[in-house]
Amino acid sequence: MKGKPSLTIAVCAWLCAAAGVLPAVAAHTNVFSLQQCFELALKRNLDVRIERATTDVARFGLGAAYGAYDPVLSIEASHAYIDAPGDFSPQKHNFDFPYTMDTDHGGAGLAGLLPWGMNYTLESETGRKSATTDFNINPGDAAEYPWGIRNTNNAFARASMALRQHLLKDSWIDQSREVLAIRRAELKMSEAALRMEILKTMLGVELAYHDLASKRELVRVEEAGVKMREAFLGETRRRVEVGDQPPLDLQHAETLLQNTVTALAAAREAWISGQNALKALVSDDFRAWADETLDPAATSSVIPPAASLQRSFQLALRQRPDLLEARLAIERSNVAVRFRYNQLFPSLDLVGRLGSSAVEPDASQAISTMLRQGDPQYMYGIVLTMPLTRTGQRNDYRRSKAEREISQLQLKRAEEGVLVQVADWVNRVESRYSQVGSTAKARSYAEAALAAEQKKLQNGLTTPYFVLQYQEALTAAQRAEVLAVADYLKAQAQLAFAEGSTLDRYHLAVEVR
Repeated sequence: MKGKPSLTIAVCAWLCAAAGVLPAVAAHTNVFSLQQCFELALKRNLDVRIERATTDVARFGLGAAYGAYDPVLSIEASHAYIDAPGDFSPQKHNFDFPYTMDTDHGGAGLAGLLPWGMNYTLESETGRKSATTDFNINPGDAAEYPWGIRNTNNAFARASMALRQHLLKDSWIDQSREVLAIRRAELKMSEAALRMEILKTMLGVELAYHDLASKRELVRVEEAGVKMREAFLGETRRRVEVGDQPPLDLQHAETLLQNTVTALAAAREAWISGQNALKALVSDDFRAWADETLDPAATSSVIPPAASLQRSFQLALRQRPDLLEARLAIERSNVAVRFRYNQLFPSLDLVGRLGSSAVEPDASQAISTMLRQGDPQYMYGIVLTMPLTRTGQRNDYRRSKAEREISQLQLKRAEEGVLVQVADWVNRVESRYSQVGSTAKARSYAEAALAAEQKKLQNGLTTPYFVLQYQEALTAAQRAEVLAVADYLKAQAQLAFAEGSTLDRYHLAVEVR
């Protein structure tokens, strides 16, 4: 695929493209290069689109985890009225006089959590009280007020700030930070899974493309065989008619022609099946493509392998998205271990509160006095909370370590599996390249042998039976060569997938965001 321009595909635009703004499929036969098939598949393939949506889910989940640090604002306003009857009080020598009181109250608060584990609460309130007390049940007290009624009112204002900082448990990590770290790892894992799905889709497209190209060549081989046998049948019929050959030779030639026609029908059937397999990978609406014919642009050139086992090992360990996903699973397990270890500590919290309040005849004076810290208040201290047993926390910690060990072993197993896969495909690439050479030589020898046998037939030195055998040998050699080239190209695709180098091989840059 040398000389093809680099194609940059932004995955974030795939869904938009697939939603209905893609170009219409042209009718009838369409000639597609492998690069074009890649582009169509990455835009339309449903598995890729599903994985892309899964990545969006993980991204939104991470965004939701940041909601733990959203401040919470509360605002309240109220009015209260009390009409209290007179009553006696055993602690006092006189009555509690009847009164009515109106209270207007308003307040606001802001509370939240900071990323380093500090809880904060900011509160403010203001209000006004207005009361009317009736002293007429006691003439002595009533004489002090006009008509025995006392009217009183005042306003108050208060503001405070409270802080709580964890020093041991929930200090360097708490549940909110654990969730954030896990969601970050899961987003990266989802992106790695998306890249892996892209590689799988590209591998499927490439295998289907080479398979389709080989099926097209096999159709051409069988068509050439039919023409060759038709020509030979015509020559045989002429010779039988003039008495140079027995009628049995004509029947033999007819049989081989019909066998070749049958093989051609089977090859065309396989060609249609290959069409459907490729269409299923590059489209999301098979019905729209059902009447189309995808024709590979050209047979890919056979380039000698340049694989190095150790280099392929390094590429696979560095580039395979599934290995990256397994490493991120260990990172996620490490977060859980850190959190569970932190939960073994007792709670030691530094607490503090600072505020101011004021009471004045009206609200504006009360607020002004409060802002000047008319009646300051403060508090600070340390709170220690220690469970007598930590059975649950200890076992949770041990469980998280065991889960991390499982993740580490799964990574090791995945790496070993990838290395075996790479070694296998390096060997197959080399073996199948040698088969390309040997089948090409066999086809060349079969062509030469058939040409020589045909000359012998013209000179009366052989029989048509042997010519037909050489024709069969040539067709078989042609089939073998076509399949050997296809197998070699497929093996190269499988090796690139095993290395994780498919994108680099075809100069594709996939941006996942």
